[in-house]
Amino acid sequence: RAAGPVVVVDCGAIAPGVIERELFGHVRGAYTGAVADAPGAFEQADGGTLFLDEIGELPLELQPKLLRAVENRRVRRVGDHGERAVDIRIIAATNRPLEQEVNRGTFRADLYYRLSVVQVHIPPLRERLADIARLARVISVELGLDPGVLSEDLIEQLRRHRWPGNVRELRNAVRRLAFGDQTLQVPTGGALAPAAASSSSVDLSLPLSEAKQLANDRFEHDYLSALMQRAEGKIAHAARLAQTDRAYLSRLLKKHKLKSG
Repeated sequence: RAAGPVVVVDCGAIAPGVIERELFGHVRGAYTGAVADAPGAFEQADGGTLFLDEIGELPLELQPKLLRAVENRRVRRVGDHGERAVDIRIIAATNRPLEQEVNRGTFRADLYYRLSVVQVHIPPLRERLADIARLARVISVELGLDPGVLSEDLIEQLRRHRWPGNVRELRNAVRRLAFGDQTLQVPTGGALAPAAASSSSVDLSLPLSEAKQLANDRFEHDYLSALMQRAEGKIAHAARLAQTDRAYLSRLLKKHKLKSG
């Protein structure tokens, strides 16, 4: 599919009432303003790849339709009676812990298992600080900056930061060089800032989905630490206290690098 189209749909950036026709298209007269037939992302990606970004933001009521399209490789445009076959590869990405969303009932289990054929975990930037220098130089070239502007002192500043906003935050830090900021003003704290209810602690440089995920990660880590302490390290006891599945709890502990007895 290398020569085929790549179509990207950000499920978190499209209004719920619009996303169905963004994915599947519409026919003339399907709704007010639909003056002509229009293909959706599935048809546009025919022969290539459809990338569904932030799949965890997809409204629950639309998930069965996506499941049918994924399983049958056939789509029906909004307002149409017939279906169209598509031959596509689907890649989905999310910042949400979908296993938890399935347990909460906010994401369909059948859709989750249908999409998670091959899972690729991309570690956060704070877990691969050795890549900082190379990434920063690549970003500087993309932004039209001279890579030489990134001195060793600046690179060391970048390595000391924990990057809760991942590569987006790194890109913004390097972009500030274009405005003459030679210090980058990158925070150098060794740990993520503690969560707080105060609006002054909110990092508005992060997209909403990333800020929510960061807060969720902090809560999970604190909750699991207290839980395992109360359960004296016994995972079976901890699972009963948390009223959750033992295997799921084990995965969470592994994710946050917490040990069980």
